[in-house]
Amino acid sequence: MKIDLVYLWVDGSDEKWLAKKNAVLKSLGRMPANHAIANKRWTDHYELLYSLRSAEKFAPWLNHIFIVTDNQMPKWLNLNNPKITIIDHKEIIPNEFLPLFNSRAIEYWLHKIPNLSEYFLYSNDDMFFGKPVEPSFFFDENKNPILIYKESDNKKAFTNKETNKNWKKAKWNALRLVEKEFNLQYNISFRHIITPMRKSYMKDIAENFYSEIIEPTMTPFREPTNVQRIVFSMIDNAKKRNTIVLNWRVNEKRIVYDVQKSGAFQRFFHKCLLFFAMIFGFVKYDCYDRPIMAVHFLKKYKPTTFAISAVWGKFDSRAKFLKEMFTNKSEFEK
Repeated sequence: MKIDLVYLWVDGSDEKWLAKKNAVLKSLGRMPANHAIANKRWTDHYELLYSLRSAEKFAPWLNHIFIVTDNQMPKWLNLNNPKITIIDHKEIIPNEFLPLFNSRAIEYWLHKIPNLSEYFLYSNDDMFFGKPVEPSFFFDENKNPILIYKESDNKKAFTNKETNKNWKKAKWNALRLVEKEFNLQYNISFRHIITPMRKSYMKDIAENFYSEIIEPTMTPFREPTNVQRIVFSMIDNAKKRNTIVLNWRVNEKRIVYDVQKSGAFQRFFHKCLLFFAMIFGFVKYDCYDRPIMAVHFLKKYKPTTFAISAVWGKFDSRAKFLKEMFTNKSEFEK
């Protein structure tokens, strides 16, 4: 079972890239930038360098690594390493949609990467492996993805109440589509973590729901019309070709999310279970992706995967943590 690793990466300080982005913004009458298109979304703190160090250290079984970029390349990257391939947007995305600065849109074309394995992990550059991990953490005995999400109350999405938050609109669009197509209501939300995927499943959904998912998401920047990638996980789950679990477990037992039992009682039961597991020291975390008390939590619980993002606040303490955790230069660096 060959498993690849795919990153999206951008250097937001690159002058050519900035000029291209600002030209598109100007053509759309979108200057100055709002939060969804603010420069800090693309700030590079060398997260990719440390993410690759974490992959080499804790997941050496990975087959090949693809880095999807917009005519860019990390200066420190060792391109002579046969395990690394740079993929430009134009290699996988139709020219009519380029340039794209919208990660929601770019994600929907990953299955087009040449020579990509059927099984792969999708990651942003600020996601990391936190301890030794085996493929069975990401794929079950049927080789289907095991996806980590958090439970949430999505009542407003199903009652068609509006929101002015861009990310909520994209999520609600996904929830409503799945409810319409499969008569299922999912009370889940994204976790910002490394995600296992299957190429054939992505291709199937992209082709069969092109007008419902792909077309409204092919915008240069994030828009309320977009459909969040969580829709792929929900459709796969409705077709019984993945398992959704929570980010924590009691000892080695993973907590499976069941859409048929989804509701206030299930969420309350899981909160109680988590509380007692923490009290008695039985809880283990599969991932952590919240900026609040990030370093303290990571040092205490040592989750299997984690994310450290600069978007929500100062990066200094988290950058120091990464340097201390991944001190050794990887084979992917010059």
